[in-house]
Amino acid sequence: MEQLSLSEIREKLGKLGKVRRAQHSKKYLKSPYSFYGIPVPELRKIAKEYKQPGIYAAYGLFDALWNSGNHEEMSLALFILENYKKFYDGETWQFLMQRLDKAKTWDHVDELSSHIIGIMLLNNPNLNNEILKLSASKNPWFRRTSIVSTYPLIKKDKLQLTFLLAEALIYDEDIYVQKGAGWMLREAGKRNRLEVRQFLLLHKNMKPFSLSYATEKMPEVKAQIREEQKKEKEKI
Repeated sequence: MEQLSLSEIREKLGKLGKVRRAQHSKKYLKSPYSFYGIPVPELRKIAKEYKQPGIYAAYGLFDALWNSGNHEEMSLALFILENYKKFYDGETWQFLMQRLDKAKTWDHVDELSSHIIGIMLLNNPNLNNEILKLSASKNPWFRRTSIVSTYPLIKKDKLQLTFLLAEALIYDEDIYVQKGAGWMLREAGKRNRLEVRQFLLLHKNMKPFSLSYATEKMPEVKAQIREEQKKEKEKI
């Protein structure tokens, strides 16, 4: 497999970039970083062209891309690291935790959470306490990271950590955290509809975005909660 250098990667990115797409993407994602204007599938193709024998060779390239100040280079860093799932270990966890604060948009947070951090969480339940610490962070992106990282567990019918985190995060003041918590509850509902329904009815005063996302596939639950909320307001 061809091993691309950093300069070769940037040359490829420069040729693929489109100004109008860059402008649209920056506005849509509300990113503080610059853009080339490249579709995500193209970035994934480039990522597949880079795969050294072990993960340590990728750390240096990850840092160069992740610290570049360019949104798509940061995305590419994540996609490249996803080539090394079988090599994730405690050092990978520490490596990422030291760099997590650079993730400032939902797409980076969700990619990192659901495809990298969540894989480590699935393979090592001892990391649950570290996820709980993230859920209590002052940084809302860290809090969203914590709940979205449970996605791989949900796919394996392991829902308890999602419920534990959601108990607090569905009431979060940040809308992106609310949406992340609601989204994971919606995914959990695909695995165990009854258990999620019971959870939602116990937390009927959750934030609006949490409720909206969580009940997207359960309109009857949303209607029931709305009706109960209405009755409570009438009592006041």
